[in-house]
Amino acid sequence: MAVRIVTDSTADLPPGAAQQLGISIVPLSVIFGEQVYKEGSDITHDLFYDMLIHGRAHPTTSAPSLGDFMAVYEPLLEETDEIVSIHVSAKLSATYNNACQAARLVADRGARIEVIDSQVVSMGLGFLALRAAKALQAGTGIDDVRGIVERSIPHVHTIFVLDTLEYLRRGGRIGRARAFLGAVLRVKPLLSLRDGEVHPEERVRTKAHALERIYQIVTAQPRIQEAAVAYSTNAQEAEEMRRRLAAALPHVNIYVTRLGPVIGVHGGPGVLGVGTMEGEE
Repeated sequence: MAVRIVTDSTADLPPGAAQQLGISIVPLSVIFGEQVYKEGSDITHDLFYDMLIHGRAHPTTSAPSLGDFMAVYEPLLEETDEIVSIHVSAKLSATYNNACQAARLVADRGARIEVIDSQVVSMGLGFLALRAAKALQAGTGIDDVRGIVERSIPHVHTIFVLDTLEYLRRGGRIGRARAFLGAVLRVKPLLSLRDGEVHPEERVRTKAHALERIYQIVTAQPRIQEAAVAYSTNAQEAEEMRRRLAAALPHVNIYVTRLGPVIGVHGGPGVLGVGTMEGEE
């Protein structure tokens, strides 16, 4: 029986990509007051960002419960007894730990679920899920798929700019970028994901300078095989970055994707980032 791939909704996969490659998605949730919305089904991106910007209460997020994982795993286990489940960084969410609990529950039935901490989020996670699904199409077994994903993790890079660190601070996901607090009124923080958490990179004076630095950093990377521009509210900025990167990296497939509500809670409006995956040396 074929191995199946599972990831979570923070992967921000382009529309249709998951269905085309047979990737199942476990949703995280965003919570406004008493109202809980499952990402990907209960709330649109436009409605979420409108509520985030204009609503009175700051939303929170919630990892998938054990029941949420079982609701995805159970139908797959009717078709296979092997699943590779790849998830958002364990330092940013309880999603990975909850997936491990679900995997242990089904192990007694003889099912094998390999759970992987991607150490990234958004299209960095999406790249790993896509690579795993493509490896399966080539007839790769579960052990080799896990090995491919784990070897790929160090080759995934994410660099992004926020309009403010306030949303990261509110959500408790600020990580080492706390070092930038206190100067955020006059700068645009340029951040990265390293070792599973947010790291400060540079403080620049304007958004235009930040976008230029992102472009310079990305185009200096060797062996890029995949790239994605992710944004929260400014599609025009994202398309301009995609256009510039496409001209500089003509042989690289460049996606444009919108950050979903769960990441949006912590990043806020005005986020733009680029994720890349390099080939192995």
